[in-house]
Amino acid sequence: MARGVLSSAAVGESSESAETGAATAGESGHGDTGESEPGDGDGDDGDTGDAEPEPGDGGEDHMGTPTEQGLRVAFIGDQGNDSDAEAVLDLVASEGAAYLVIAGDFDYDDDPAGWDAMLTDRLGADYPVLAVIGNHDEDAFDGDDGYQAKIIERLQHATEDGASCDGEPGRNSSCMYRGLFVAMSDVDVFSGKAESADYLRNKLAASDAIWSVCVWHKNQHDMQVGGKDDETGWGVYEACQDEAGIIITGHEHSYSRTFSLDEVGNDEAGHGAHGDPALMQLSEGSTYVSVVGIGGRGLRDFESSHANDTWWASYFTSNECMQNGVPVEDCDADSGALFIDFYVDGDPYKARAYVKTIDGIVMDEYEIVRDPAQ
Repeated sequence: MARGVLSSAAVGESSESAETGAATAGESGHGDTGESEPGDGDGDDGDTGDAEPEPGDGGEDHMGTPTEQGLRVAFIGDQGNDSDAEAVLDLVASEGAAYLVIAGDFDYDDDPAGWDAMLTDRLGADYPVLAVIGNHDEDAFDGDDGYQAKIIERLQHATEDGASCDGEPGRNSSCMYRGLFVAMSDVDVFSGKAESADYLRNKLAASDAIWSVCVWHKNQHDMQVGGKDDETGWGVYEACQDEAGIIITGHEHSYSRTFSLDEVGNDEAGHGAHGDPALMQLSEGSTYVSVVGIGGRGLRDFESSHANDTWWASYFTSNECMQNGVPVEDCDADSGALFIDFYVDGDPYKARAYVKTIDGIVMDEYEIVRDPAQ
């Protein structure tokens, strides 16, 4: 089968959400506070699975298209195919994420059928997954049974649920799904650096979504805390910074999150790191970067080449951890996932994020605000 290209037309009205058999976030007990949270499944206004007004109902004036209230989306990369990878998918289900976004490097076995079977076993056959390939997925990408074919099948579940997607699935592609705009790139896997930067910039500029997320696999050395070299170029980062897109990558097998950045690529200026480590500020010209290579493959060390980096808010690796600017002694790091809840506290420009491990430990928590004027 040739590499597929999706049309840009939306697929009718949203159908009923796909059945996943997943427990709600309230059952999983994020924080175990006993209080209602958006997406916790307890019937409050933040639950994406409950009957609620469409985004924008109620007379609010929004500078753009809002997400569903309390929309919870999970982000992972670098999965593998062992029990930890399965446990991460179980976590995604138990936290009640509406859908999963994977930043490449799936099973490391060139086994698309096996990878999709794992998704089906842990999340359900109809669970929506958006995915972009990593360097370990190249050899088995094409063909009737390749990764791209499996990605297209998963995208179909999203389009049946109202998503509007276009581009080349698994490569440079995008989806507007439940009000969140997800722009993905296979930069430095198949697609070139300039081509990918132009694609992301054009797609983000054309979107009217309040919230946008950029997702690709590889890194620049300064934008991860391990040993990865400069691979993607700064163009993709700059495109997303200019258009107020959150940047999420994989590749390095650890978790990390920068401060808010407004000079990404300028290491002499610390990439423009600014603000509170627990509050990410998004606007045209300001973003932040998170690496989520914690999907099950295992964790790597914090490398000494990053000892003088001044732009990290939080990270956890096999040997060092920091949370919101404070080093954590004897941290119990493990595989896990990043969860972002959009449109929280009745505010379409506010989001709340947390990272949880398969042991149930919350390793990072922070809020995100989107400048409504841009």
